[in-house]
Amino acid sequence: MTTPVSSTASTTSSSSSPVLNQSQQLGQDDFLKLLVAQMQNQDPLQPQDNSQMLAQLAQFTSVEQMTNVAQTETQVLSAINSLQTLMAPQMIGKSVTIDDGSGTPIQGTVDSVKFSQGQSQVVVNGTAYPTTQVVQMS
Repeated sequence: MTTPVSSTASTTSSSSSPVLNQSQQLGQDDFLKLLVAQMQNQDPLQPQDNSQMLAQLAQFTSVEQMTNVAQTETQVLSAINSLQTLMAPQMIGKSVTIDDGSGTPIQGTVDSVKFSQGQSQVVVNGTAYPTTQVVQMS
């Protein structure tokens, strides 16, 4: 006979737990303050296991590195967008192929360049397309 095992995780939530918004996120200094407070307030007869402390440090380091990668990615995307804006006027008169997402490539000559909402667009066959949709230029 088998007995079903239920989850041991608690599904109740406490109304006293704070909700953090973007401007209230904990940073590296906050983590170190919590770590020092945890060490100061631990029971001297039952100190915290070193492996637990190392695991907490490793988790914080991972989160910090992911944040750095996300910031770098944002900077790279901004640089690419700037390059596309600078390159757009040089596309006038060039033959291009556009991928508009419909599956059928659009070919034509760039008649003009427009800038709308901070994005550069090429006008091909009377229709404006973001420069990010240009897949080939000759």
